[in-house]
Amino acid sequence: MTAPTSRTALRSDVQGLRAVAVLTVIASHAQFAPLAGGFVGVDVFFVISGFLITQLLIREVDRSGKVSILGFYARRARRILPAATVVLVATAVASVLWLGPVYAPGALNDTIWAGFFAINLHLGMAETDYFSRDLPPSPVQHYWSLAVEEQFYLVWPLVVLAVVMLVARKHRRSQGARRRDTAAELRALLLVLLVLSGASLWWSIAQTGANPTASYFSPFTRAWELGLGALGAIWLAQRERSPSAKEWPRLAVELLAAAGLAAIVWACFTFNEATPFPSWRAAVPGLGSAAILVAGGLGAVRSVTDRLLSVRPMTLTGDWSYSLYLWHWPLLVIPVQYLGRELTAFERVAIVALTFALAWLTFRLVETPFRRAQWLAPSWRGVVVYPATVLLLLGVWWSSTSYLTHRPDGDGEVVALGSDWQQRYGTTDRAQAMVKAAVGAAEEDRDLPAALRPELSDLVDSYADVGRCDYADDSVRELCPRGDVESERSIVLVGDSHARHWIHAFDAIGRKYGYRTYYFVRVQCSASLVTPDLTDSDRPNTGCVEFRDWAADQIAEIQPELLVMSTSAPVGGLRGPDGEHLTANADTRPVVKQGYVEALKRLKTRAERTVFLLDIPRVITDPATCLGSARATLSSCLLETQENHGRMQSDQRKAAREAGVESAETQQWFCVDGRCPTVVGDLVAYRDSSHMTNEYARHLAGSLAEELGLTEDSPADGAAGSAD
Repeated sequence: MTAPTSRTALRSDVQGLRAVAVLTVIASHAQFAPLAGGFVGVDVFFVISGFLITQLLIREVDRSGKVSILGFYARRARRILPAATVVLVATAVASVLWLGPVYAPGALNDTIWAGFFAINLHLGMAETDYFSRDLPPSPVQHYWSLAVEEQFYLVWPLVVLAVVMLVARKHRRSQGARRRDTAAELRALLLVLLVLSGASLWWSIAQTGANPTASYFSPFTRAWELGLGALGAIWLAQRERSPSAKEWPRLAVELLAAAGLAAIVWACFTFNEATPFPSWRAAVPGLGSAAILVAGGLGAVRSVTDRLLSVRPMTLTGDWSYSLYLWHWPLLVIPVQYLGRELTAFERVAIVALTFALAWLTFRLVETPFRRAQWLAPSWRGVVVYPATVLLLLGVWWSSTSYLTHRPDGDGEVVALGSDWQQRYGTTDRAQAMVKAAVGAAEEDRDLPAALRPELSDLVDSYADVGRCDYADDSVRELCPRGDVESERSIVLVGDSHARHWIHAFDAIGRKYGYRTYYFVRVQCSASLVTPDLTDSDRPNTGCVEFRDWAADQIAEIQPELLVMSTSAPVGGLRGPDGEHLTANADTRPVVKQGYVEALKRLKTRAERTVFLLDIPRVITDPATCLGSARATLSSCLLETQENHGRMQSDQRKAAREAGVESAETQQWFCVDGRCPTVVGDLVAYRDSSHMTNEYARHLAGSLAEELGLTEDSPADGAAGSAD
């Protein structure tokens, strides 16, 4: 979103519209019901920005016959960078202090992306990664809209300059006169903008269905919204220059402005997180905003909507809107991550009040002084603001990262089993005994070990690499044998991300016992033979269905000695037997269970032996939140299993029996009586609430081989990972 230029240079209704935009965004993010669709305030900002920037460019062309690109970028830098940098630095410091070594590094990296105005591209790439979607939201995620606008500003002035120059050259050739044809320039701009905006809208509709998360952040799917504002500015400029233009009737202006405001309000109350967006739906708040902006420029008579938007509280909020937008998001998300729980209503109200206080200070002490600073008046000095802010952010990133790197994880000792561990813990399984020992140490409230594996700063990246066989990409259809690739025997692992986190264990088993290993795993694609929804919409995930069919054909050709299925249930909705859309757990649970049965029956005909490896226990909170706390101990990080986990495991056991295959337990390697230690020995067991780390998977290789009945086989060269 663009920072206001100055109070006198802007129409008061525009400032009021800024207030509507920022208040709806804050209300939505602060979970003030029923404004679930308040995120459309960002779309309102896009239209305002396109409108105002195009007006400024047209006026500059009118004055000088050209566009000063350097001057334009210098003005943008002075108005946008100071406040944005202050909030980024404050967010980086807060992340180090309160997010700890697990999540702070990601937040620090995001501040650099935000500083380069490329955070939207980074989020688009990261959010397509299932394991990144598991992470808490970035405290600078909201900078994506600034990045989209800055990318628009990078291109649009160049387009305006090119069009003006081409029209002027054509006019001189045809008329032989130096006087510019401003009407022709505006017509050419209008035509170019219609083509570019139309292409962007088409791409937005196409990508929202195919790649909804990435399309949300893309400048190519959002450019048409800024184009709407630019179209309004060009149309008004054409009207001002037309001698035949007639004043609109008062009623028409009133209806246009009221309809625009009604469209924004309607979107705020009817859209929600499940609404496919932006697609064509962004046109509702977009056209509404454009209608208000155009109505306000049609004549001397002010509409009722104009007057409502121009009241003092609205214009004042509009003045602060840029800083309000910058501050509100980190103030809302950092406390949630620090506390490990949702905020109460009182806490959210207090944070919104703090947002207004900080926005007022930032507007008075940062935005206004930099905007008015005479020493920055020369264009080259204004442009220098950008590299200066980047250097500052890099310095903050380096110092903060260094601090986190040298921060100790804990000062306790690794829990030792002792020589009598089999008698003491009643098991011959060393991995199970270590879990029992970890629970005992937690009951004694012992400290975390001085060093953990993986290190906390690496925890979020501890998920198995599938190399070139990332089947989440529908274009990838090849095999990637691992383990003992020279062996004639093979093991196949099938499932979703809850199979993928076993890869390091099966790699070690394959190397030790002489098996080629294949991993037909696709994140967000449960092995249950149901049709799940796409992650970010209610559309069917046909890619998942096609992948499972392809995988079944490949397994039939491989004919593995052992096939292991490990999976979770679909996390969203799915299609029932008759094609009906199911979302409630009571409706989906029996369908998913039957899907397990059908999947196992199909797969067992393609392998000598089939085993359903039951899903690992899910814990109620994110382990990283606990481990990242300065007060973390083994006791405070002893977590409980989720309420529905027992029912899910029961369904999987029953499905295995009905399909006539074996099932293998996993509970004993993670929990004792529903209590699950986050740290076992010096190993962090959980990457998040439902996935284990690579390091823990390697640790379980020996126990897993025993559970699957593979320990009688003759070992090949190499060694499987075993209990440490």
